[in-house]
Amino acid sequence: MLPAETLRNVVDSGLEEARQQALGYCPVEGLQSLRRGIAARMRTRGVAIDLQHVLILSGSTQGIGLIARFLLHQGDEVVVEIPTYLGAINTFRALGAKVIGVPMDNDGMRVDLLESILARRQPRFIYTSPTFHNPTGTVLSPERRRRLLTLAHRYQIPIVEDDAYGEIYFEGKQVQPLKAMDRYEQVLYLSTYSKVLAPGLRVAWLVAPSAMIERLSLHKQVFDLNTNALGQWMVSEILQHHLLDPHLAMIRQRYQHKRDLMLEAIQQEWPSGTRVNHPLGGFHLWCRLPTDMRARTLLREATAERVAFVIGEPFHIDGGGHQYIRLSYASAEEDTIIEGIHRIGNAMRRIQERRSSRDESSQLERLPMV
Repeated sequence: MLPAETLRNVVDSGLEEARQQALGYCPVEGLQSLRRGIAARMRTRGVAIDLQHVLILSGSTQGIGLIARFLLHQGDEVVVEIPTYLGAINTFRALGAKVIGVPMDNDGMRVDLLESILARRQPRFIYTSPTFHNPTGTVLSPERRRRLLTLAHRYQIPIVEDDAYGEIYFEGKQVQPLKAMDRYEQVLYLSTYSKVLAPGLRVAWLVAPSAMIERLSLHKQVFDLNTNALGQWMVSEILQHHLLDPHLAMIRQRYQHKRDLMLEAIQQEWPSGTRVNHPLGGFHLWCRLPTDMRARTLLREATAERVAFVIGEPFHIDGGGHQYIRLSYASAEEDTIIEGIHRIGNAMRRIQERRSSRDESSQLERLPMV
């Protein structure tokens, strides 16, 4: 579902005229036309900003790293949901930070438990993915969003909102970003075009107070002089010519269909005792395996079937997640989804059959000799 034809048309129609802008160096903050287009689009989602509040990034993971380097020192604490995006965990730990986890339920982060953490500790910021969370797919409830912002203001702690999947919703109205409810500039907002256009463009953005954008731009300049200008120009052209919304409508429909296909295949193929979320957007299914089945064991067995997935442990900080796996329906073709779920189901049944055989053997060993 990569928009190859749209990108080709953009290049064919405008690259010659815009070659200096698209193929040369550009400001470290990003092309003004792109920053202006992003700011305009953010305003339609309830976030009142101008271009000076936008910093263009080479992927949103770069933004996580920039913010972390800007705010953290060795030994500082960061609060995250558990589970959470493994790239964020790795970034914070690489900088010497201590990562503190807040459990989640079907309504997102347990903000009631967060309050007790903030009362006892002094984390430098809270990292959260409140809309179609990676890996669980949950959406933080409106009540919890309000409470989270209240707590952040009370304790004067910034929130880093990672909104990679906010445009990929399937049912009902689009969920407004947490940033749209932010009255005190507590929220630093990250998003990306990797999920809705093409990851190879490496174009993402940060929304923050203008003074912070200026300082982060200096930090960014150390790591890359500017985000690739051609990718920025292409995204800017797509926004200016109103080409993004038709593409979004198409991919939402396709991703929803593939989500439904994967859920149906799991229901038919996997043994009882499996629990799977039903995300209203995003890319992932978060699956709890039957009792006593470990994700690593299943991965080894599934690899023999030439199929793979991400186990739950890397999304945790405390050694948890042993019974969880994350599946993605985003890039796989429909027949691959059906066949892959079938093969994982075969692997699960083999594990259960071996366990059943061992249990029977153990019972026979305990029988009295006559």
